[in-house]
This record gives sequence, C-alpha cells and structure tokens, in this order.
Amino acid sequence: MGRPGPRNCELMVHGATTGRGPSRGTRFALAKFRPSALPATLVTRPVLHERLAAGSGQRLTVVVGSAGAGKSVLLADWAAARPPGMTSWLSCDRADADPVRFWAGFIEAPRAIEPGFGADAADLLAIDRRMSADVTASLANDAAKLPAGSAIIVDDFQFAAAAAAPDMTDLVERWPAKTVQLVLAGRFDPPLRQHRLRMSGLLSEIRDRDLYFSLTESRDLLANFGVQISDADLALLHQRSEGWPAVLQMAALSLRGTTDPARLARVLEVRGQDTADYFISEVLEQQPPELAQFMLDTSVLAGVLSADACAAVTGRQDAAALLRGINAAHLFLVALDDDRTSFRYHRLVRQVLRAELRARDRAREQELQLRAAEWFEATGNARHAAHHFLAAQQADRALVLLQDRVVPDFLHAPTVPAPSAPDLADPSLLLQTPERLLGLAADLLLSGDTARGGEYLDLLEHAGKIPADSRLAARFAAFQSFRHGVVGQLEMAVRTALAARAIQEQTQLADEWNAIVPLVLIRVYNYLDDFPAAEREAATALAAPTVAEPVKLVIVPGSRALAWFKAGRLAEAGDAARAADADARRLGFSQHFFAVDYLRVLSGLALERRDLDTAEHLTERVLSITEQRRPLFEFFGLLDRAQIWAARGQVRDALTTVEAARQVVAGASLAVLARADEQEALLRLSLGDLRSPAELAGHLPGVQRSLLLAKIALAAGDHHGVQEHLRAAGLGDLTPRHALVRQVLLAAAAIERGDPAAAGNLGRALHTARSQGFFNTVITAAPQVTSYMVEHAVQLRSDPFIEQLVAAALEVRAIQPGSANPSHVLAEPLTAAEQRILTLLPTSTYPQIADTLFISRNTVKTHLRSIYQKLGVASRSEALERAVDLRLL
Repeated sequence: MGRPGPRNCELMVHGATTGRGPSRGTRFALAKFRPSALPATLVTRPVLHERLAAGSGQRLTVVVGSAGAGKSVLLADWAAARPPGMTSWLSCDRADADPVRFWAGFIEAPRAIEPGFGADAADLLAIDRRMSADVTASLANDAAKLPAGSAIIVDDFQFAAAAAAPDMTDLVERWPAKTVQLVLAGRFDPPLRQHRLRMSGLLSEIRDRDLYFSLTESRDLLANFGVQISDADLALLHQRSEGWPAVLQMAALSLRGTTDPARLARVLEVRGQDTADYFISEVLEQQPPELAQFMLDTSVLAGVLSADACAAVTGRQDAAALLRGINAAHLFLVALDDDRTSFRYHRLVRQVLRAELRARDRAREQELQLRAAEWFEATGNARHAAHHFLAAQQADRALVLLQDRVVPDFLHAPTVPAPSAPDLADPSLLLQTPERLLGLAADLLLSGDTARGGEYLDLLEHAGKIPADSRLAARFAAFQSFRHGVVGQLEMAVRTALAARAIQEQTQLADEWNAIVPLVLIRVYNYLDDFPAAEREAATALAAPTVAEPVKLVIVPGSRALAWFKAGRLAEAGDAARAADADARRLGFSQHFFAVDYLRVLSGLALERRDLDTAEHLTERVLSITEQRRPLFEFFGLLDRAQIWAARGQVRDALTTVEAARQVVAGASLAVLARADEQEALLRLSLGDLRSPAELAGHLPGVQRSLLLAKIALAAGDHHGVQEHLRAAGLGDLTPRHALVRQVLLAAAAIERGDPAAAGNLGRALHTARSQGFFNTVITAAPQVTSYMVEHAVQLRSDPFIEQLVAAALEVRAIQPGSANPSHVLAEPLTAAEQRILTLLPTSTYPQIADTLFISRNTVKTHLRSIYQKLGVASRSEALERAVDLRLL
C-alpha cells in the first residue's frame, strides 16, 4: 500500500455486508481504509520494520503503545515501504464499538488487495444475522486466498476490542499465517488469549518500550527539525524523555533555531508527566509572539479552524498564512482536507491552549468568545453563536438567539444538531431570565438531549418564574408535552399539550412555537390508537397561517400515513408515505427524525407483502435516526424489527429485541408498554407457551386483548372460549385490520372444529384481504389457516393473489417454531444428501461441510433450506434439537 490515496476523504464507501442484518448499507469514509499522511520530519525505523516483517509467519502481530508513542506513524511508514497492492488498512474509531460495523469494515479493508474478498462471509452473515463460526471460517478461507505476503493492518483496535474480541480470537485461531499477516495496533493489549499464542511462538509483539526512540533515532528526529546538540545533552534528553516521541518532538520544536543554553537547560528538565506545562513553556513560548498569540486566541474555536473564522476571532487578516505556518511548523495542527484550508488542533493541545489562555487573560478569552459568537451569528449559524455567547458569559444574547430561532430553525433545518456541550452554562444562573432558560431547554430537547432538557424544564418550573396564562406558560407547556411525548408518557403529553393550546387560544398567540402542540398530539394520538383525534391534529397543523414546508409535506403526511396503516387502510397509507418520502428527499429531510413515521409505514407495507429484506432495511434506517436520542421512536423501531425477525422464524432473537425495547422507555405509559406486552405474548404463543401470553393479555386494551385471548384459546383447543372472545372483540368499532384478524380467527376456529363452514369463512376472509391488500396478516394470524391453505391449495381459486398467499403460507409453516411434532415422523423424508449434511451439522461449519462432501457452499445452503423446511425449523440449533427428537442424529 502506498502513501495516501485519492483526495477528498469525505467520499464514502459502502460496507461489505450485503445481507439482511443491521450492517446493510454501512458507509465508511475512504480515509478509514488508508493510513495518515507521513510527516516531513519522519524518522524511518528499519529495526521495527524488520520486527514487523518478521511477524509474517505468525498468527498475530500486535503493536501496543500509549498515545503519542508513534504506532500509527510506524505502521503507515511500514505500509508505504511494502510492495504496492499487498497491504490493506483499517482505522478504527468509537463507532466500531458496534461489532457488526467493525466486521463490515474488516471485510471491506482487504478489498484494496482483492476486490472479491469477503463476499461469502457477507452472505453467511446475512444467513446467521450475527458473527458466527461460519462467518469467521469464511473470512479465514478468503484470507488464505490473498496473495502470499499480504498484510491486513487494523489501527486503533482499542475502540473495537471489547465487542470484537471473541470473534477476533476465533479468527486468529484459524488465521492463514503463511499467506497473510494480521496486525492489530492499539493503546491496550487486545483480549485475544495472547498468552497461548506467545507460548506457541505464534505471536509477534511491539510495545511501548520498543516504540520509544533509541538514542540514534532521537538524534535523527532532532536533526530533521534542524536541531543539533552535544552527545551528552542528547543522552540526558533521551534519558529524561524516555524516548517518548511526543516529548522529543516538543523538545525539537523548542530548540529549533536557537543556541540559547538556558533554553536547552529547561528542555533537559522535561519529564513525561509534565508534557502540558512543557508544551506551554518550551513550545508555545518559543514561537514568534504573534504566532503564539494566534494559537491561544484560536483555541476558543471548538470545531473547524478556517481562515475566515480565525480572522474574525483574532482580527488578523493574515489568518490563512498563520494557519499554514502552524501546520508547516508541526505545531499539533490536524489538516481536515487535502487542500489544507481547514484544520483542528490536536485535542490535548487545544485543551492546554484554552487553559493557558484563561489563566493568562480571562477577559480576553471572553472577548474572543464574543467575537466568535457574533461572527457565527452573522453567518446564520445560531447554534454555534449561542455556544460562544454562553462561553462569553452573555447568556442573554445566547438565549435570546435560541429563544427567537430555536423552533423556526428546527422546523426548517434538514439536520438536527448535536446537543449543546454540557458545560455551556450553569442553568441556575439563568432563572432571572426564564424565557432564555426555556430556549436553552427547548434546544436541548429538540436536539435529542432529553435528560438535560428535562432537568432545565424542572428547574424553571420549581423556580416559580412562569406567569400564568402568558406566552412563557404556553411555550413551557408545549415543551413539557414534547418532553413527555418523546419518552413515552403519552397521557401527560396530551394533558400538557392541551394546556398549552388553551393558553395559546386565550392569549391569541401566533408564532411558530404554536406548531409544537399539534405535532406532538398527532404522534401521541397515533400511539394511543385514537386515529380521529390524530386526523384532527393533522388538519390543525396544516391550517396554521405560516406552516413550514417540512411540516406540510413530511411530518403531517407521514403521521397520517402511520395512522392509516395502523388502522388497516393500506392503499392510502402507502400513497401518503411515498409522497412524504419523495418530498423529504427533495427537502433534505430523509435522515431527519421527521422521516420516522413514513419510514415505519413503508417498512410495515414491505412486511405485509413479505418483502422482509426491504422491511428490515427501512427499519434499520429508523433505528439509525432514533437511537439514543428519541426513546419512543427507538422503542417502536425495535418492536418493528422484532416483528420482522419473527417473520423470519427468529423468535428468540425477536423476544430479546422486545426486552431491549422495554429498556429504552422504562417509565413510559402503560399504553406504550402494552405494545411490547402484545408482541411478547404473540411470540411466546408461537413457541407453545400459553400461560405467559394469558398473563400479558391483561395489560392490553379491549379489542387487542380479546383477539389475543381468542388466539390462546384456539391454541388450547378451547372452541367455546374462542367464540366468546371473538364475540367480545366484535362488540366495538373495529379497524379494518382488526376486523380482518377476527375473520381469520373465525375461520381458524371453524377449521379446528372440522366445521363445514370453514371453507366459506376462509373465503370471506381472503376476499377481504385481497380487496384491502393484506397478505402477511392473513398467513400469520393463525397456524390453522396457514396449514389449511397449504393442504387445500388445489381447491382454492387459482389467481396470482392466492398463489402468492399459498407460497408464503408454505414458508411460514416451515418456520413456525411449533410446526414440528416430535412424536410424528417426517411427512417427507430427507434425501441421502440431506442426511449426510445433517450428520455433519453438529460439528462442522458450512464451508467445512462443503469441503468434506466435495460440494459447493451454495449446494450446502440449498440442502440446508430444504432440511429446515422438512424439519419445520428456522435455525441450526432448532434443526439439531428436532433431529435428535426424531432420532435422525
């Protein structure tokens, strides 16, 4: 691998995994797959290069060192020195704590060497829906096919180690060391059973003590900075710095261009733990005064250092030249683009600079913060402006800005900003300006910091600073409703929203803050299944005099679509959701949480037509938008995913997901938690558990409770109970969906009793399903109906709808956990080839089965699907249990 590749590190690549799991559509920056640029002052380290090369015949090479020890530079230099096209690189970051994301990146990286690498691993990952022995084996097999002498480097592995360690341990056990070298670099030892590798002579290690510069390397580094000192002084510096590259670089910067003995004496006093003080006294203070002051001044900028921002803050028109000078002088500035026009400070250095600025001249720091705030305000960046106003101790200006623009910006801006930094202000100091404090609370809530935004609202309420029937009271109540709604406290959300509306109407308030109330109520009424109320709120939102375009074209249509879908008006829901999707894409809101409702509808429609891949892809989009920032939306996204997994036959995975969903909204309304209860009950019922679903049914509202109890009675063979519960379900107004489920259950009960009316009952249910577009609902409502359709397929009227329904019924019956009866033999025996594969299944991976039987992996997969269908199971573990019961193993 050569030196840095194409320009524009903002370009993205798709992740390797193309299956149905949560890794679909993973995107990575190209920079993730290439090493950092090598510094002009690079000291090449041939001894360590040889140590790295010597690891090629061993299972694993680890490079472990502290921050600033030079791990990444060493590996980047080694990679650049290797033959072209023989090295792949993966840089880890905090996002790689997600094991699926890490392994997607790990599969993608070697495609720099071999474009087809990992295709089968991605396919197996889609089948098993998680990392497994089969995926690991496939990766090891593909690694063995890479060109001999290849290397895969994983840098900053500490970010992924905790989640990826078990699977990485297994991969290392299978690693084809004679063909390709695996290098893991990080700040800590990866937990990979290294002692076993070490004892077996299969581990190559480079550690802090190896990374520290030798005396010769220290002299070379100083020379590269143009610094020469005596051998005695060099030895003393090397001893006191312990050869730590970061400290040596600071010493070189301090000594460059001087022969002052006093400065050298100060340099020689350095200790590793004194680097912060040392940076100020021996690096910063040794720069030209204007450059040092420029660095101090620009440290107030938390984000990107651009020439314009730096000029505005410092008042210097030569800001661009100074930035280039800092970069050229290696003063711990990180370039953010290939043109080197935007930068950021190394985080530690920025912290040191800010602390030093504050210590030297706190008034100047506040003045600089004020300049930054006013520049950002002038450029229209209200959020950054408010950040700097608060840091400048001008809370009024900051919060006036938020107060005036937080809601309009929220309704019009296609991106949701990250929550404000936690140290922006002490909120108790803002109680004398309650409208300002409310603006800050609203900003936090809208940006996803529900906990801290709620704390600010509580502080404001307890302070008694809210005049009754005032604009402040109306806005406060509106955001209390937003807060309650987003965490799932639905009844409180309705109560506070209606209180806000009453004040708005009484005081005749008219501004964009008023839009918060109907937007909260549309969703809350949806979740309460009060669809007429949700429709009234949609009309109210659209009737506002200055309704924002995203509200008109994305939020309201999406919420209406969700209400119609839940009620069972599928055609109308689909039309509205697709229109909202098109407008969201045009307006740039497709990744905003405004998109959640219509994405859930599109996912639900895909599930209804049994397009499980599309359904899961859309649900993962919902979860990527809502995760850890919108609890109630994340809750429903997780329940949607559990439903999809159940449709695949992964019932236990679905149950785990339902429990995870409950944890997201702990403390939510019973009406919210009842959704999880209903889903758990149906999943447990499919596993043959009648007791737990009966207990959970007590938490459900009337119609859902009656339909669930009917299903339980049906599973128990209680025909009278089925009739009673279905009669109770029919006493109220039923939505089209509930009415269809009731029809299907009536047909199932007739089938179970052997009633001659069964065919007629089912025919009526199928007529309803055909006319309204239902598909999955029919074949999953009752196993009796699914089996009847399969067994009487030839007697049903043949048309495309029935043919698709029967095909889906076959699929559903095959994966139903309770479809196999251990006391009966198989209706269709296994073939000899299938029996051979089943015999190997307990002890072999899919690739091992293929190798043992001299068949392709695709043939193994085809036989496995047939085996699963004949056994009536959905997974390897269930197949093995069923095969043991039938004495096939």
